[in-house]
Amino acid sequence: MKNPAHRRAPQRSLLLLLLLPIGCLLVRDGEADPVAAAPPSAVFQPPFGPAVVPVDAVTLSREGGVVQLSSGTDITVPEDAFVTAEGQPVTGPVTLTIREFLNPIETWLGGVPMNMGDDAVLRSAGMMEIRGTTANGEQVELAPDKALQLDWYSVDPDPGYLSWTLDTATGQWSETGGPQSLSTRDLDAELDEAEAALPPRVNPVPPTRYAFDIGDMTGKQPELARYRGVQFVPADGKKCGHDATRIEVEPITDGSGGAFLVRFIVDTVLSARFKASSYDTTTYRSSWKVDTTTVCRCNIALPPGADEQTASKIQRLLNGESDRKRDRALRKALELWAEYNATVERQFLSGLLRPGNLPKQLDRPGRIWERNMSIPNLGWVNCDIVIPYPDEVDIIADFVGPDGQPVNVENLTVLEMDTRTLFPCKNNRIRLDPAARNVVFGYADGEIALLDDTTILSLDSSGNPAQLVITKATVEDLQNPASTVAELVLGS
Repeated sequence: MKNPAHRRAPQRSLLLLLLLPIGCLLVRDGEADPVAAAPPSAVFQPPFGPAVVPVDAVTLSREGGVVQLSSGTDITVPEDAFVTAEGQPVTGPVTLTIREFLNPIETWLGGVPMNMGDDAVLRSAGMMEIRGTTANGEQVELAPDKALQLDWYSVDPDPGYLSWTLDTATGQWSETGGPQSLSTRDLDAELDEAEAALPPRVNPVPPTRYAFDIGDMTGKQPELARYRGVQFVPADGKKCGHDATRIEVEPITDGSGGAFLVRFIVDTVLSARFKASSYDTTTYRSSWKVDTTTVCRCNIALPPGADEQTASKIQRLLNGESDRKRDRALRKALELWAEYNATVERQFLSGLLRPGNLPKQLDRPGRIWERNMSIPNLGWVNCDIVIPYPDEVDIIADFVGPDGQPVNVENLTVLEMDTRTLFPCKNNRIRLDPAARNVVFGYADGEIALLDDTTILSLDSSGNPAQLVITKATVEDLQNPASTVAELVLGS
């Protein structure tokens, strides 16, 4: 079994930081408009009243379109997608109001039921409530033959997730069987594949006795300036080249490894004066056209003592096109990798729930996952997988405060951080895997209640109730590093 003791100090820091978003969301209370048709309180039990999570609202015409949420999620809405409660087509604009629950803390704040009976929970890879209203506030539904397409970046590579919908009257999730998929892109592997398809890099050859350079003495071939300071070496090792009226240089693209054809073209008219005989006093004039081409197959050499600028020029001549393709591929991959990491920050709670085996390296692209799901109804939709409760530790807790007085803790939950799974603790029954990174928290008397990591690490299965000291913290406590609870959690 893994020994988690070495994580004790970092876990205290993570616990404080993990709960800080609760304070941030609570401070925002009242800033966002609530979603239409508030759910029954018997099903949703948010610990601090109506949950405050980011709300997106967008108005669409009957033509539909693609809605991009602030989280990066895309919702594709087809044309004529909505009907009234009576089933009549909606021809005017419709406003979609969407709340996304993208990490376990948001799920906990929303009081969203995630249990599947007494021994399993749903682990979410993306959950939202989506409602639609007309301009006059009338609720709308999706037309029977229409569906919304959801596309979002995921942080979980498990392909076993399914689509679910929530019955807000009973609090029961039902599998919908709607089409959903997971696509994976390994950007690093794609770069390696693109690199393998490019010709190998070419280095300049050593200069020889027959190496030559070219230039423009006519002022009519400015394109030859790119070869200034470059030496060409005949591939066959023989002398080649001469003065010409025009010189052309053509890279060879048949995989010859940086070879060039240098053409020396003589294209002119020669003339002369002559006499028919020594006795002839008349001088005649004659002219004839000269049109010859000498072709030299050459490699490029780095001249002795060449400066850095010339060396860079030669590298561009030899590898320029390949390097441009290589740079374009890397730039696109890095842009996509940065977009992915920025988008999933909310899912990872700004990195706090990022597993240790998934480092964030923006300078080297990694693997990204994108989920796609089709939903035929508005309301609560979820992309879930069923997870059994851990059984390594199984106890019933009796909570007391630091003064020894009993404390009633509600919404008690174990958060397994690396898997981002919430395990609600019904009737104070704590079940967890001690080898995992766990946070145990709830609320009491309007404050956050939590176990410190030393207590969590000491938990063991027992048939008798265990008396545990729990610490309460206000939002101000969590936001003030100098507070007593901050010192406790951080161990400072």
